[in-house]
Amino acid sequence: MNSQILTTVAVILAATIPVGLRFSTTFSESNLESNRLQQFAEKSGLNSLPADQPDRFIHNQFDPDQSDADTGLEADPASHSNRQCRKCNLAGADLSDRDLSRSDLREANLTRANLQKTKLLNAKLTGAQLSQAQLQNAQLRGADLKAVTLQQANLTNAELMHANLKDANLEGANLSNVELRDANLSFSQLVNAELQQASLYGTLLRSANLTNANLAGADLRYADLSRATLTGANLTGARLDFAIMPDGTVYSGGWGGLHIEPKTTP
Repeated sequence: MNSQILTTVAVILAATIPVGLRFSTTFSESNLESNRLQQFAEKSGLNSLPADQPDRFIHNQFDPDQSDADTGLEADPASHSNRQCRKCNLAGADLSDRDLSRSDLREANLTRANLQKTKLLNAKLTGAQLSQAQLQNAQLRGADLKAVTLQQANLTNAELMHANLKDANLEGANLSNVELRDANLSFSQLVNAELQQASLYGTLLRSANLTNANLAGADLRYADLSRATLTGANLTGARLDFAIMPDGTVYSGGWGGLHIEPKTTP
């Protein structure tokens, strides 16, 4: 019975697959995974291949006017990109300067990927691996980055306004001049992170670990730092007006020192 079902499914799939996808007649898991990656790459206009997966990326063979039914990609009614690549292995891929807004990349492996100047507005990246990824000037406004790994990633000048980075691992990441206004960084790991001149206005940093983080010149006005760890953090020139401090008190007034304790009035 199982073999009959698989045969039926194979026949149905064969009838819906475009000729240009170069499928073999054996529909193994590796074939289907390869096709899924290929579709994502083609939809993204990817033309630079990861060194360890050259066969999984073929430059655009799709008709740009092709429907989602033709491409086989799962359509998202609210998306103009309709890119679905959950758990895909895109390690080392060059996705720079692409529009991947609203893409579904949950749990994808994007280690060392080049995402410079890439648009990932409202993208789903929950649980994705982005260690050592290049995200300079990337646009991640409203992106779901919960529990992502961004260790030693470069996010210089990136935009992450309203992004969800709860439980994210950003240890050693470069977040200089990043826009994180109203983002959620609660319970995140920011040990040794570079956050100088970063905009953290109204950002949630509850229980975040900022040990030895460089926050020089950062804008932390109205930020919520309750129960956050700031041991050894550099706050030279940082603005903390009306921020909620680790002990739960609200700081009011200018800030220009290295101490994390709010000033007290005599």
